Order: sequence, then structure tokens, then C-alpha cells
Amino acid sequence: MNHTCYIVDDEAHAIRILSEFISRTPGLELIGSSTNPLQALEAVSSGNPPHLIFLDVDMPALSGLEFAGLVNSYSTVIFTTAYREYALDAFEQQAMDYILKPISYERFLQSIEKIRAHLHVRHLPAPAVEPFFFVKGGAGNKFIRIDAADITHITAASNYIEIYLQEQKILTYMSLGEVAAKLPAAGFSRIHKSHIVNHHFIKSLTYGQLTLNDDMKLPIGRVYRKAFHQLLKSSFRGGKQNGRT
Repeated sequence: MNHTCYIVDDEAHAIRILSEFISRTPGLELIGSSTNPLQALEAVSSGNPPHLIFLDVDMPALSGLEFAGLVNSYSTVIFTTAYREYALDAFEQQAMDYILKPISYERFLQSIEKIRAHLHVRHLPAPAVEPFFFVKGGAGNKFIRIDAADITHITAASNYIEIYLQEQKILTYMSLGEVAAKLPAAGFSRIHKSHIVNHHFIKSLTYGQLTLNDDMKLPIGRVYRKAFHQLLKSSFRGGKQNGRT
């Protein structure tokens, strides 16, 4: 199976170089690229998301760090940049690698070899994600079935997470990254280092905070704000709401 790739970089020549590297590498398939991160976000968030995203850090309108905060739950991110100083922030966004420009083909291959095992485990042929999964928790530490559609939001607390359902809360020992991999790509977003939210249960939002249907308020982290708002706006196809344009 080929691993699908998408390139996001505001420099066209950087896209050309990475496109050539991808075409020369067996097992990789380029499905798209963009110099506009806002358009790229809409492209990778609809349909089947790419297995691998090559992502620049310093871009206008939307930074690579903001971009990665919304896509790292369903795509593997490799940052490609001329700036060393963003490396720590990049790995906090669960990037698999951080390649400094100018990029040689040898360094590109090293990165691909590093993540091949990860790609094989994380990205399987569709359907990759079931509409339900099991977690360990509750009385007797039993396995509990979680239906993704019933999740309102998920919050990290120390070394465990709280999964909020419409009728109950489940406490289980796992990370946000682990539970994010079990969720459908469409409909869920990480909005903060400690919160994942189900779009279906959002009642209202401002730039820095959202309110759920049960009036629970959650902060929207600075790193996630721009990309999250753009993702929600893209769902209003053509801008039609309540029968008006």
C-alpha cells in the first residue's frame, strides 16, 4: 500500500523539491500540495486525509504549528523549515520529524525510514477507525464500550483522560494522542493541549472559548484558534445558513 502525502509550504520551489523526492521514493504517493495553508487545511480535512503531511512552519495567515494542532490526530506531520528555533514547539505538536532546509534527498530518506513503521501501524486501509472503541475504567477496571457519536468532549488530567459522554463520564489511563487515533477524522478537533471536542455538541463559540450544549465552557488554545475557526467555517459550504446566503 502506498502512503499518501500532502505538501504545505508557501514557497513554490520548496514544494517542487519535495514533490520530486516523493516521486523518486517507492511507496509514497503525492495527492496534493498548496502554498495557501487555509486552503490546504480544507483539502486535508475533507474526504480521506493524507497519511503524511510535509509542513512548513513560518507561513502567512496560518502557521505550521497551528495547522499541525488540528491535523496531527489523523495525519503524520513532518516539519520542513529553515528555522531551528521551532523544533521544541513542533515536537509538542506530535511531529514525527523536523527537517531543516535546504533538504537533501538523503535526509528526506532518513526521515521516511524513521516513520515507515509508524505509518504502517497508524494508517491502515479504510475503514481505519471504527465508530466505537473500548477503554479500561469504571468499577472493577472493566472494558467499557465508547460510541464516538456519544462523546461530547475529552479532557486530559495528569496521566489519565476524562471521556465525557451525553449521560456519563469515563475515566481511563491513556493519553489524548492515543484516544485521538481512535476517533473519526471528521467531526472531532483538538482545541487545546488538554481538550478534544465533538463539533456536533458545540452550542456557541468566541475566538478563545466555546460552549457546549450542556453549557460546559472550554478554552480554545492559542496554537489551535486560527486553524479551528477556519475548519468550522469551511463546513458552511457556500456560506448558506438558515435559508439565506
